[in-house]
Amino acid sequence: MKRFFIPLFLFCCNFMAAQEDFQYKLSTDSLPWTDRPFDNAPEQFQFAVVSDRTGGHRAGVFGDAMQKLNLLHPEFVMSVGDLVEGYTKDTTILNSQWSEFDSILSRLNMRFFALPGNHDISNDVMRDRWLSRYGASYYHFRYKDVLFLAFDSNDGDGVMFSRDQLDYFKHVIAEEEGVRWTLIFMHHPIWNYREFNGFDEIEAALKDRPYTVFAGHTHRYFKSQRHGRNYYVLSTTGGGSKLRSPRVGEFDHVTWVTMTPQGPELVHLQLSGIIDEDVLNEQTAPIALALHNATQIEQMMLRKSPAEGIVYLRIANTLDGEATKESSGLFYRGEDSSSGAVQNKTLRFEGRFYHNHHLSPEQDGLSLQIPPDSTVQIAIPVRIEGAVSLKDIDPLELDWTLGFESDEPFTPAFELSGILDIRPENEPAQLSLTPMDVFLETHEVELSSPFEKLQIRYTLDGSKPDADSPLYTAPIRMQETTTIKACYFDAEGGARSGVAAREYRKVVPEPAVKIKKRALAPGLRYAYYEGDFTAKLPDFNTLQPKRTGIALYSHPDSLERRMDHFALSFEGYIEVPQDGIYTFYTRSDDGSQLFVHDKLVVDNNGSHSAQVRRGNIALQKGLHPIRVAYFEDFLGETLEIGFEGAGLDRRRVPFATLFHEK
Repeated sequence: MKRFFIPLFLFCCNFMAAQEDFQYKLSTDSLPWTDRPFDNAPEQFQFAVVSDRTGGHRAGVFGDAMQKLNLLHPEFVMSVGDLVEGYTKDTTILNSQWSEFDSILSRLNMRFFALPGNHDISNDVMRDRWLSRYGASYYHFRYKDVLFLAFDSNDGDGVMFSRDQLDYFKHVIAEEEGVRWTLIFMHHPIWNYREFNGFDEIEAALKDRPYTVFAGHTHRYFKSQRHGRNYYVLSTTGGGSKLRSPRVGEFDHVTWVTMTPQGPELVHLQLSGIIDEDVLNEQTAPIALALHNATQIEQMMLRKSPAEGIVYLRIANTLDGEATKESSGLFYRGEDSSSGAVQNKTLRFEGRFYHNHHLSPEQDGLSLQIPPDSTVQIAIPVRIEGAVSLKDIDPLELDWTLGFESDEPFTPAFELSGILDIRPENEPAQLSLTPMDVFLETHEVELSSPFEKLQIRYTLDGSKPDADSPLYTAPIRMQETTTIKACYFDAEGGARSGVAAREYRKVVPEPAVKIKKRALAPGLRYAYYEGDFTAKLPDFNTLQPKRTGIALYSHPDSLERRMDHFALSFEGYIEVPQDGIYTFYTRSDDGSQLFVHDKLVVDNNGSHSAQVRRGNIALQKGLHPIRVAYFEDFLGETLEIGFEGAGLDRRRVPFATLFHEK
């Protein structure tokens, strides 16, 4: 009885104090305010949560959030990690990154609780730096009878918790049994990862107690439920994002939490407004996914004369007439998730052209309705003013919004928006030509287009197509090396597009090398290099390797000696089962190149995130020399090779299935 009497007594005292603070002199029977009590219960408090700052961070956003939090006056600020870019063992770089972060955080007037993400702790050097700064990577505290648990989701082999951390929090949970609520913070939404990460032990320890979980990492907001509790994956506070719309979970925000006697209540404060916590959840995610998948916008400008052009826009709504109920891995699915449905499947398109000094559309604004499973294509005449070259003219900019209207009153529409650049010089034209560009005897090439009611004319002699060139109506058959050039033509107005071109080469398969299998062993020979590799692959002929050996695995992690700025070259043999054309691919982060018989087949060079590039070559059955070059700039290390063709499906090629000379 005692534990219930004290809060009730404090509430009564506070209510009376609130009434004493509120003084007025009106003596009328009616008063110009309601009789509801002041919303200032003593156990109620407000705090804010900031999400990922890094992972392709955009300068200034996190600092702007700090300034605006000062205006909002939360009692304190929580974090879900990724405070610095990290991913380095270079202490000079780490010092610079943490100094930058400290200079931004110094603007915040209230207490800030740090928590590590994978960008903050990704190796032992970074972990030591974190511990020297903050003392611990996981911890807890209690505030106004609410238990706060801050986890380190990088504390183990991969995304998981160490046994020490699990035992620590299980002890804390048992010791703090009497708290009114538990709030859990971590970087990775670990409940969506493998089942043996240990978080199920934490959920079991909490049993029937009320709790709420916050995470980040994905850069996309999503609210779900597990065991009847709310689990939140927050979006970004400056981290990498396309920022297309809150309706697809992409927005910069701080989360405002009011801890009430009934539990936490959330709103998300976009730096330009307020976003309700249910902006994306199990019910609305299928609609957002439908919008994401149903939206296709194609654009092109045809030249009619030196002073005239035509802009073509094609907007597709790929939804069919059935209700859309399917979600996907694009959004996290909670244990109690249920399917939603798009009721009104007609897309609404609104557009407005910005002013351009040289290009003047005949109409400034557009308003279109696109029914399900249909396409709308429009042609807009454009005046071209001035004598400057088209290459020197700025693009025509179209500010557009596309989305579903809501069937519910006072409910925002599901929308995407953006700026579409329409360039007056379309080289090459938006035509798709058969990608296989080598052949043995004969070859058929197909030309396809997203645009309707436009002619495609082509040449096979290398000349630029004109209005008298052959009209494309069927696949083009060839028996010799040929270059195809093709253009769009507007049959009515005489306008034409830029040129799309591709050479198709008749080739003889590269002969297999004569080498006995017993002279070979599994794996590729490799050489490992270190240097200032930041933009493209180095010239390996000018470098001395730090280490050499045999590689049975393609992943750079197994060979690296530091996190960033290294390169690898691999050499050996690959065996193909029969004569034919083969398509090789590399998937790499950062750059890579693949050579067969010293011919560059796949060029995936440059500093970039993981991407796939392909190339073709004709090979005889048997063994062929292969060489792979790779370099790592920063953030992420991936290398994968594979091939398909000659009747074989696409397959990944582990290095252990390749060969080197003993």
